[in-house]
Amino acid sequence: MLSMFRQIRRELISGGKLNRYFFYALGEIVLVVIGILIALQVDRWNDQRLERQEALSVYQSVQQQILKDRVELLEVTHYNLERSRAYERANQIISARETSRTDSLALFAMLLGQYSDFHRDASIYENLAVSGQLKLLKNQDITSGLQNLDMTYNFINNLESIHWDIIINELSSELRSVVNYNTMQAVLPERLFAVELQNIFVESIYLTKYKDAIYGQAISQIDSLNLLLDQELKNK
Repeated sequence: MLSMFRQIRRELISGGKLNRYFFYALGEIVLVVIGILIALQVDRWNDQRLERQEALSVYQSVQQQILKDRVELLEVTHYNLERSRAYERANQIISARETSRTDSLALFAMLLGQYSDFHRDASIYENLAVSGQLKLLKNQDITSGLQNLDMTYNFINNLESIHWDIIINELSSELRSVVNYNTMQAVLPERLFAVELQNIFVESIYLTKYKDAIYGQAISQIDSLNLLLDQELKNK
């Protein structure tokens, strides 16, 4: 191909056809420029394809993580609801002064030391930002949704810490001399009906209901994100 172009060029120059040679040379330049532009465009398309594939991999990884979180959130929601109902029954026993149900109240008091614990120290959004993968995610609704989910996770972490503090700082000292941990029997039955323990039950009721609402908020955010991720993954 190149030898053919050289032959044409020599014939035009030797024949004195300078005007035609000028247009021919100009045409060669245009062809070279077009070739370069096409090569650059092909490279750009290839880079975009590879970037899209990497983005899809990140979307898939994020989806797997939040769906795993959703399963755990449903489990802790169920556990938390059971404890909340138990605390409400205990509060009713104390309020009604049903001393015949002292053994049941002792068991409910022991349940105060068991609580749902959904804890997420790792931030999905921040991890993506640190790794440089965040820039691959072009869907702003997804990145914004991940930020909001991380904020909800942080709020849940704080609630779980508050719950643990109540157990350690208030409950343990109150129960230690009231219930035998080995037999689950009341040692000082009258203390089970004291206002101090009832207040702990009331605190736990409010806290478990609040946690239930925040767990539900996180699940709702995950469901919204999952729909957006499904759309991205279907548009391969």
